[in-house]
Amino acid sequence: MKRALLSLLLLSGLIALMIPRTASAQTACATAWSSTAVYTAGMTASLSGENYVANWWTQGQSPATNSGGSGSGQPWTATGTCSSSTCSTVPAVPTGLGASGTTSSGTNLAWTAVTAPTGCTVSYNVLQGGASIATPSTNSDVVTGLSPSTTYSFTVEATDAAGTSAASSAASVTTSASSCAAAPSAPTGLAASGTTATTTNLSWTAVTPPTGCTVSYSISGGPSTLTSTTASDTVSGLTASTGYTFTVVAKDSAGTSSGATVNVTTSAASSSGTAFVGGWFEEWGTYYANSNVADLQNNGQVNALTHVIYAFAKPAANGSTVTCAIADSYADYQKVVPQVPGATAAVAPLQGNFGALVQLKQLHPNLKVLISIGGWNPPTYNQLFDLAASTTAQRQAFVSSCVSMFIQGNVASGVSTGTLFDGFDIDWEFPNANDTANYTALMTEFRNELTTLTGTTGKTYQLLADLAAGPSTPGAAADSGNDGGYDTINISALSGVLDYMNVDGYNYAGDFSSATNDASPLYDDPASPLYGTGFTIQSTVQYYLAHGATPAKYTMGFPLYGAGWAGGLTSANSGMYQNATGITDPTGALTTNGTAPVPNLNGVGNCPTGDNQGSPAAGCDFILTDGLATYQTVENLLNNGFTSTYDSTRCVARMYDATTDTAFSYDNPTSVQCKVNYIKANGLGGGYVWALKDDDTSGSLTKTLGTDLNP
Repeated sequence: MKRALLSLLLLSGLIALMIPRTASAQTACATAWSSTAVYTAGMTASLSGENYVANWWTQGQSPATNSGGSGSGQPWTATGTCSSSTCSTVPAVPTGLGASGTTSSGTNLAWTAVTAPTGCTVSYNVLQGGASIATPSTNSDVVTGLSPSTTYSFTVEATDAAGTSAASSAASVTTSASSCAAAPSAPTGLAASGTTATTTNLSWTAVTPPTGCTVSYSISGGPSTLTSTTASDTVSGLTASTGYTFTVVAKDSAGTSSGATVNVTTSAASSSGTAFVGGWFEEWGTYYANSNVADLQNNGQVNALTHVIYAFAKPAANGSTVTCAIADSYADYQKVVPQVPGATAAVAPLQGNFGALVQLKQLHPNLKVLISIGGWNPPTYNQLFDLAASTTAQRQAFVSSCVSMFIQGNVASGVSTGTLFDGFDIDWEFPNANDTANYTALMTEFRNELTTLTGTTGKTYQLLADLAAGPSTPGAAADSGNDGGYDTINISALSGVLDYMNVDGYNYAGDFSSATNDASPLYDDPASPLYGTGFTIQSTVQYYLAHGATPAKYTMGFPLYGAGWAGGLTSANSGMYQNATGITDPTGALTTNGTAPVPNLNGVGNCPTGDNQGSPAAGCDFILTDGLATYQTVENLLNNGFTSTYDSTRCVARMYDATTDTAFSYDNPTSVQCKVNYIKANGLGGGYVWALKDDDTSGSLTKTLGTDLNP
């Protein structure tokens, strides 16, 4: 794992179903905002359940899209959620739940209407097997989409502005056998229209359902398999200038038809308007995690990406100078790894991750592949970067070696990657106050040499840098990494030579402290013990923009892992804003800093060998570090005792398990969309994920980011 995540600069329960869920006390709403009213400093207004205070004279500027914290420059500041409701009592538990008119695919549910408490309006939540499927306002619901000859369990909750009741007694429903006895015929007339760089519209002639059957359609060939009940659908998330073969089959309960196919080639990407969507590919993932470049093609993850950033190459001492060096030749170009399907086979001497990346670019010619130099290895890398940047001669020697090795492809004697790499990501973690000028000069040397090479090849190369998300730590040891921060670099000058500035949006809390908090919060929260200290993504963004960063060059980091703690926690805030004590892991060791033990990947139990990256047991979470869990593991934990909550104030997801006394902070699709909204509202360049292997097997969170940024 990128070790910067483990030592960032920024810091020197399951509730029983029978307990009603009450709403938090809320402030009364101020007078509703009016687009025609004039507001002056200190005046208040409310909009969509949120109170705001005006920072200066404003008219016609909606608080929903023109608000920010103190010093943000926005005319409005949000002061908290509010409620205009007088409802203060949770409704009673619904009774009399029953089913009627059950068929092979549906049933009609009804129950006794709940008397609304004074001042309240009651609605209902219908649950199938514990999962919500409908929220009717009346005491009945028509359930469809069931399978024949199958038993289902339904319950109902009542809800109002004060909270939600416990679930009703369950009603068991068994659907009848299907009268459908024939599979449908194959679709005909499949055609594509309106194809863009990322989408295409598919349509076909509707299939006549056999007697007693209901027909649906399945569309494959894109980033994911789609299901449609009508004879058309739009496929999104495609890669520009790429050929696809789409197949549509018809299905009913008796079987599946043969398929109709159509070939589609997406248009070239626009030269502007496409947001940066990067994904870090870890060199070492090919070992324990068995993560390979071919996975990006097989699960469609690559379709969400504009950039793949390969971690890492390294600076290496070479006599009195520093040169670029391969960090792991076996993983990089020697290991036999799965072939990328559909590409020309990778053979010796260029195999491994590099060979597979060459294959991936054959299929996705617009994909940018960058080599990252550095990573978290203080003081070795820090001192080597110090030397490499120290003089004009040192800078020229270092940069020239990097250009030769990666941009020109001379990775080893007799081994060439050709034109695989499109540029560099420089990951010096992190320059201190003595390095400020030299760091800018080093980045300038990279830019100058890449520009010179462009004059020869005609190809444009990109230069990125990973930059600190917080300030340097006073008194930190030299070259420890903590002695550098965003206050020890020349942000404005760097913005002038870099294509993108990668700034991590995570580890604002983590395994370096027993104080539980949101690890990747967009906004601050007055309830947080860290309130006002700058431990938020928004504070980081505001610092960079205030110090000369071009907004369109700022890219926000998204974690594909959760930060976890255990011991001494309660369900309040899903375990956040507390102090964890740690618990004993399966080896008998007490976890440090209150962290959660390494979980098993399937979400059941903990890794038997503990926090052991050197010799892990099979089936452990891939990160193999106490206090961390991949998104894949997080999803599995949610199916094994954890309850998830979402805090819209901070744009964060949390989960808590009272049985194991464990809590995690993580990102989910809702928090990703919230952060993307911020990226777009502030004109930022895009986002990236660390790391691709930590997503679930479908790459779903990476795809969510890609779709949200480039719909």
